[in-house]
Amino acid sequence: MPKRNRTKEQRAIGGHAVQSALTPTASAAAPAVVETEASRAARLFAQSVKDHAAADQATQEQADAAAAHARLGAELLAGKDAAAALIRHLRSDGRPRQKMADAEAAYRAALAELTEFETGERPHWAPPSPTADNVDEAPDSAEPEARVGSVSGEPEVQPS
Repeated sequence: MPKRNRTKEQRAIGGHAVQSALTPTASAAAPAVVETEASRAARLFAQSVKDHAAADQATQEQADAAAAHARLGAELLAGKDAAAALIRHLRSDGRPRQKMADAEAAYRAALAELTEFETGERPHWAPPSPTADNVDEAPDSAEPEARVGSVSGEPEVQPS
């Protein structure tokens, strides 16, 4: 029968794991940490399982993000198609001017959002984004608003 391959340290103490030598800074009273080959293998296996679980979770998050991206693209495309369908309907109806202008503006906005989604840049022909409109419409807080007490526009007088 062939001999087992053991390291010199294991042969010297009868096949048991060797304790690591104490460092010069460690005190003599502190016990040395012993790691057997089985505990080392268990630790490495546990780390491997954690790494694979983290990789699986990252893959799942990536798939979820891709699905959400695809859903948003489909919603934007559906909005553009709905605006185009409204324009086609209004053209067959005799083109009411105000409705047609509103439908064309909605189509341009939907097409601009879809183009921005697909390319990452807002087109030069696109109408201003809704967030830019909100900044311009913010009321000036320095001027107090006057209360109107009657239909005639006279200020309301409050009793003291």
